[in-house]
Amino acid sequence: MNGDRRARVVVVGAGAIGLAVALQLRRGGVDGVVVVDRNASPGMGSTSRANGGVRAQFTTPVNIRFSQFTIAKLRELHELSDAQVGFRPVGYLFLAGTDAGEIALRQSWELQRSLGVDVQWLSVADVIEIAPFVNVDALSAATFCAGDGIIDPHGVVTALWMECRRRDTTFLFESEVVEVTGGLRPRVRTTTGNIEAEFVVNAGGPFAHDLAALAGIDLPVVSRRRNLACTEAVTGVPGAIPMCVDTDTGVLIRREGAGFLIGFSDPADPPSMETTFDPGFLDAIAARIGHRFPFLEDVPISSRKCWAGLYPETPDHHAIIDTTRDAPWFIHCVGFGGHGIMHSFAAGQAVTELINGGECTTFDLHPLRLSRFTEPGAVVETAVL
Repeated sequence: MNGDRRARVVVVGAGAIGLAVALQLRRGGVDGVVVVDRNASPGMGSTSRANGGVRAQFTTPVNIRFSQFTIAKLRELHELSDAQVGFRPVGYLFLAGTDAGEIALRQSWELQRSLGVDVQWLSVADVIEIAPFVNVDALSAATFCAGDGIIDPHGVVTALWMECRRRDTTFLFESEVVEVTGGLRPRVRTTTGNIEAEFVVNAGGPFAHDLAALAGIDLPVVSRRRNLACTEAVTGVPGAIPMCVDTDTGVLIRREGAGFLIGFSDPADPPSMETTFDPGFLDAIAARIGHRFPFLEDVPISSRKCWAGLYPETPDHHAIIDTTRDAPWFIHCVGFGGHGIMHSFAAGQAVTELINGGECTTFDLHPLRLSRFTEPGAVVETAVL
């Protein structure tokens, strides 16, 4: 690339968040959108390693609102892209077997219902009807939302990328950001050349902290490795089941082809940028899977279908969508943990409104402000899977 390229907005990161930001910017009439990514093609980072779930069953209003908006947009994109998104409304089933779990689930259910989420409170008989393979011994509470479901992460990336390209978005792949400077014309220096812009959007996922540091900003975002494993084929269980979440142990399962995908996020895991599969994960799920899903205890794991990705997390498990007084041109859109796809369109809409009007009116971004980490009264998202 010869000389400086000019843009109105540079979006750094071509995962689900960066792509949705770019698309919503173009839909919002913003010209000169350039997306920069270190990889050779879009969605090769954390998005490619997602488990594919999308849900509105969160525990805070802002996350519920972000999910509602994004799930509706993903459904639209599914139709627009001839089903590339792969949206399947199989629902999410949350299960609790302790007094504390029941209280937490009821509080979440009441909040979700108050915000218009069509989530049901189930009896044990209801659970058996929806998921007859679940061990309901000592089950005290369960909720189910049929509007939640599963998407194909690769299909989402393809559909977003095609829509962005159709709207004349510029993509610079294999281009790593090495310097970000402000001033009258903020400049992004990359390994393939410089770009002058009015705004820079940090959608760097696991690399968001490092990117912000280039602009002199300290972001409280750290990444943790999250593992997923798939079993060999399982017969005698319906081919389509809800995403099932055992809140007592943290284990979740869903169908993956003829087998089952198993997930578990250990809150004690240290920060890491490691994306190789951790064999110790198999011991962790072996010790927990029998609690609600004993039918999987003796099913072999497919060694060909185990992988790991990164959750870029904040201390309260909420994203950051904000600027700073010293760098109002640098917009943070980071820290989505494992919720990037399911909050992508809402993030894109928020950034678009910040750029077009200086404030977001569709969502209350106050819970996502950067300054909250130095203030008392943090509200923590607890439905982190």
